[in-house]
Amino acid sequence: MSRTNHVDERIADAADRLASANDILLASHRRPDGDGTGSMAALATLCRLRGKRATIFAPDLIPRRYKWLPGAKSAVQRLQADARFDLTVVVDCADAQLLGDTLPAPDQRGTLVTLDHHASGRPFGDIAICDPSAAACAVLVGRIAKRLDWEIDAEAATGLYVSLISDTGGFRHANTNAEALALAAHLVERGAQPHVIAQRLEERSTAGKLRLLGSALTTLEIVCGGKVALLTVTGEMVDGSGGSWDDTEGLVYWARGVDGVQVGVLITTARGGGVRVSMRSRTDRVDVGGVCMTLGGGGHPGAAGVHLDTDLAGARVKVIAALDAALARPSSPTTIVPPA
Repeated sequence: MSRTNHVDERIADAADRLASANDILLASHRRPDGDGTGSMAALATLCRLRGKRATIFAPDLIPRRYKWLPGAKSAVQRLQADARFDLTVVVDCADAQLLGDTLPAPDQRGTLVTLDHHASGRPFGDIAICDPSAAACAVLVGRIAKRLDWEIDAEAATGLYVSLISDTGGFRHANTNAEALALAAHLVERGAQPHVIAQRLEERSTAGKLRLLGSALTTLEIVCGGKVALLTVTGEMVDGSGGSWDDTEGLVYWARGVDGVQVGVLITTARGGGVRVSMRSRTDRVDVGGVCMTLGGGGHPGAAGVHLDTDLAGARVKVIAALDAALARPSSPTTIVPPA
């Protein structure tokens, strides 16, 4: 059976389970991003329009820049001890470990469906759907809606559009394909407003975020023979700027944008301990998803991350060594699929 047919069969299975379920739990990886948040918000709207009870579960809270999304304000951080669901759908999560211990027990969550598109993922769940050709989880949600003949309203279209632009870099990344653009056009027809969404996501910054950006830029290091740029953010920098941890999203692109650099890296102290590393590649010579896998993480060829149980200095040493090794290896061309 071809990969396409295999994915189509699982999409059909997931659609059938979604159609028959009444109580549905929606979740994503810890610290959900635009893809995860947009997909959860859209799925919640689609389910509620069909009279279903849909709960968005976000233990780490929805990031501030996505709280305006229709449905996002209904997200909960905790579930009642006696909560029971017919179906749980986890979006944009490449590995069960990225959920931590947040999901309820199997006898509480019902059938577990996972929707993912990370090439380096470790699929899990009763119905695991992983299609690296999908530019974002919005594409998988769109396929399910089409399978069920569920009409997408303006609120769901807005969530799915945010998912798409988050994981395609506003349709600038190499994962922007015909299916993604066709879905975007359909979402605009259904009521998504690109200019309004752009204003809410990109065209306004708090004073704290700008101060944090300025502080982060002072840490810029060029390493690996000029091919890698590193930025560092600490808790003290966040507190001193008057910003928040949400404001670190996207900072890695300032490192990747340095002239001559092939990989941008952002290293931050993690709120729960350890260090969080985000990598973005601008070349097909370096698969940062593969690099992060060697460190215990994963992601896409063009965008990936890893949590390291060490301090900032130790993380810096490990990251530079891993990227030095990757840059030294002869590589075959890889299609870069940035988000996440």
